Amino acid sequence: MQKISVIMPIYNAEKYLKEALDSVTSQTLTDIEILCINDGSTDTSLDILKEYADKDSRIKIIDKPNSGYGATVNRGINEAGGEFIAIFEPDDILEKDIYEILYKEAIENKLDVVKCNFYNYWSKTGKKKKSGLISRCSRNEAFAPKDNIKIFTTHASVWAGIYKKSFLDQNNIRFLETPGASYQDMAFMFKVLASVEKIKLLNIPLLYYRQDNPASSINNPNKVFCVCDEYEELTRFLNNRNDLKEIFNTQKLINQYRAYLWNIRRLDKSLCSQFLEKFSETFKNFYNKGEIKNDFFKSVKKSEFMALINKPSMYYEKIIKKNLFYWFFQWRFAL
Repeated sequence: MQKISVIMPIYNAEKYLKEALDSVTSQTLTDIEILCINDGSTDTSLDILKEYADKDSRIKIIDKPNSGYGATVNRGINEAGGEFIAIFEPDDILEKDIYEILYKEAIENKLDVVKCNFYNYWSKTGKKKKSGLISRCSRNEAFAPKDNIKIFTTHASVWAGIYKKSFLDQNNIRFLETPGASYQDMAFMFKVLASVEKIKLLNIPLLYYRQDNPASSINNPNKVFCVCDEYEELTRFLNNRNDLKEIFNTQKLINQYRAYLWNIRRLDKSLCSQFLEKFSETFKNFYNKGEIKNDFFKSVKKSEFMALINKPSMYYEKIIKKNLFYWFFQWRFAL
């Protein structure tokens, strides 16, 4: 059994793929397998994978028809033979010792999950900036997520960590497989944090998270309801786990509220009314079921929330439309 199975979901990634493969094949932790899942690429990605596989026996290529990010990563998790799982995007770059550091922390502290910080990276200029969203929750020791609830407001960054394969299997944690969807790291990471007993979060940045890839889902404003799919999956997950719902449901609702606000901010104006209706109906349903507790209003203004569920058009004109930058800031840097 290898120490880590590195899963690379690949779809039309030829522009950055060689750089990514160079960074993973040069890791100081050599006892790894590299599962490259080609998700029906129509460019030269598969040819590049074959070129590298001929030189490195640790690379295993799985070539399949296009089925989307979630299904592709899940295929890798299911076929992985390593003790731990790592997910590595083909447009990012690894520090050469990321997996050695993470694995050592996991073994020494007997942890199922270890994550690290990362750099936001702009390849056109070479600029890099350490993520503050991880720094504010990092600890020198392992901790239970329920004791540091702020961790649920950090960047999902599923690619900046390792996850014990048996932990994922025992808790049935996988990605949502909605075809063509985006933001499928949201539900996955929330499930991980809600399910794990202890985690260690390192402040040291060990990965370069590329910001200027125009093909990235963060640059696609057209997928209107993808974020809703993720939170509907989380609602289902918590409804099936009452022990976890009691602890984490309010934070899930706060995250969901902020995510929906962020989504409106990025949508074309012609799509806002359609999404606003969904936004309003969803939270009116939660409110009528008694799921919106007082702690929710420590993070969300009650007067604004009541406007959302009772007068959504006024909510949009007087709150969202006038405060788009504010809500973006609140979502990205929420306390």
